[in-house]
Amino acid sequence: MKISKSGLDLIKSSEGFRGTAYLCPAGVPTIGWGFTVGVRIGDTMTLTEANERIVNEMVVYGEAVYQAVHGVCTQPEFDALCSLTWNIGIAGMKKSSVVRLHNAGDKAAAARAFGLWNKSRGKVLAGLVRRRSAEAALYLAGSTEMPQAVDVEKPMVKSTTIIAGSTAAIATATQVADSVSKLKGSVEGLGQWLMPALAVVALVAIGVVIYERYQNRDRGNA
Repeated sequence: MKISKSGLDLIKSSEGFRGTAYLCPAGVPTIGWGFTVGVRIGDTMTLTEANERIVNEMVVYGEAVYQAVHGVCTQPEFDALCSLTWNIGIAGMKKSSVVRLHNAGDKAAAARAFGLWNKSRGKVLAGLVRRRSAEAALYLAGSTEMPQAVDVEKPMVKSTTIIAGSTAAIATATQVADSVSKLKGSVEGLGQWLMPALAVVALVAIGVVIYERYQNRDRGNA
């Protein structure tokens, strides 16, 4: 299986072409479309050379992804995983919750798990947040599954794969809002004070859930 043009375009748009070697946020000499192997500060590369090299190097990354998912994936899923692997490395991809959840058949949770790889040297980078979102969207292209908050009744191994931050807040808020909406019809007769009270409870529930997810990530359960 080979990466498609969509996958390569995602990598290129995320990396950006650099004709002169530079230090990436991780402090590694980088050039072209994010090449690091054998790169030294002062090296130069043309766009044509970079386009040829990424096709050649992607063969190794593609084979690693294909083996990690046991050959079971769609083209968009493969492309997204190749982009992730290009950025975090083959070793990182193999041990990631993205691959683990993909192999377990939980595609929605796997898509959310892309967002866990948003840091460099322990700091969240806006560029990585955007890249992970684009990869997750590509991963789910053509899929009927949509990422939602994991039910609290599910085992911890899945409940800790929620993307921290805004995505988790939105998912949780949506879930709580749906529950409040379903209750509205049955409680309207109990007085006007009840709905504002439910709104307060909903906000508190959102805060508690998000706090617990951050705590799980800090304990390394991602």
